[in-house]
Amino acid sequence: MKILDFLNVSNLSNLQADSGFIFQRLILNEILARKKDWEVYLIAPEGVGDLGERINLVKLDYGHNKYETRFNFPWAKLRNSIEGIMQDIDLIYVNQAEHASNFRAFATVAVPTKRIPIVSYFHYLPLEPPHVHFDFSTGYYDRTTDLEGKVQSSSLRFDQSLNQHGLALPVFMRLIEAMFVSDYCITCSEFGIDLLVGSAQKLVPTVMPKIAAIPPPVSLAEAEHGRTAEKDGKNKIVFNHRLYSHYGPKEFFDFMDWFYGNVRTDFEVILTDPTNGRSAERNKLDPSVADMRHILSAKPYVRFAHSSERECYYRALGSYKVSIAPFRPSALWSMSVVDSMACGIPVVCPNYACFPEIIGANSELLFSKPKELADLLVKLFDDEPFYGACSQYCATRAAKFSVERAADRFISIFEEVTLKNGS
Repeated sequence: MKILDFLNVSNLSNLQADSGFIFQRLILNEILARKKDWEVYLIAPEGVGDLGERINLVKLDYGHNKYETRFNFPWAKLRNSIEGIMQDIDLIYVNQAEHASNFRAFATVAVPTKRIPIVSYFHYLPLEPPHVHFDFSTGYYDRTTDLEGKVQSSSLRFDQSLNQHGLALPVFMRLIEAMFVSDYCITCSEFGIDLLVGSAQKLVPTVMPKIAAIPPPVSLAEAEHGRTAEKDGKNKIVFNHRLYSHYGPKEFFDFMDWFYGNVRTDFEVILTDPTNGRSAERNKLDPSVADMRHILSAKPYVRFAHSSERECYYRALGSYKVSIAPFRPSALWSMSVVDSMACGIPVVCPNYACFPEIIGANSELLFSKPKELADLLVKLFDDEPFYGACSQYCATRAAKFSVERAADRFISIFEEVTLKNGS
């Protein structure tokens, strides 16, 4: 099988902290290790280095900011780069789902006598949930599996970072297009399926894609560096997330200010800040990251720590005591949460969005109220048997999201759509 893969990259200046790049590097190499006769043509921007002998890089400049990468489709440059191989392509895998219709049109023009199947991955949605989707009394996500029969309100709430000048709706319409032209759709979680399809049905009631939830994988082999890292015995909490305002840094650090002033002072919060090194262009579109970094740098319990290589990143994670999930009600997944879990670091998670799927709906590490979060942190600091049990639980649960398991599911879907298409 020959696969044309379109890579979504949001942080070219720091690829080791770019979730889309890490996801594809892991999954493609695992798939190709199993399928010796498969080959990938990966459309990627300049700056992405060699990923393996059976991953043929097609270098193409298709954008440097969150809107350009979604709205710019350099058809002429793409034609010059890959027109000669299109006849041999068996599958198009689009990781920036906003471009699924573009690839359907491009493939139709390039090879009009052959319908090449498309699989689209919805890595990020320009949406917020219209309400909290969890019953806090039980900790279970209330998902209606019969999407076709769901009764939806007419309102949509959009992700603030993509809604400058009302652009989130056009972005979302492109995702709806993707659901129509793709042979198979994939997103990160069951919560993500509900948010994506349920929201789309508010605008186009007939939307009913073939869709699966496959979480972005974690490399347990890489995480071994974290599992064997030594701790210094100090109470170090890691906030291992971007400092975008919709990732909840203000809400979390407002809580930590209260915790520091009223409960404990014997702790540090480590900021790994994957947004470090952002380009001037990206800062111009969203200055909140630089503003938040400035605010947090003045807090007495905050320390910044950056890792440029994955091995160093995992070793650093493994040396911390506790990790915190982002306060983000629209989170489809969090690779940074699973990274911490794979290192055996307990991760405290809000009881909404994808987090019960990650940590487990019955986990003691979920919280619904600020007091529950405070009590959890104190217990993890002081109760060694509880900490040890949580550490082992997180490491074991992280194995559910291994790259090997994810590859199995991708291979199954790729084979299904190509077989159906007669390739």
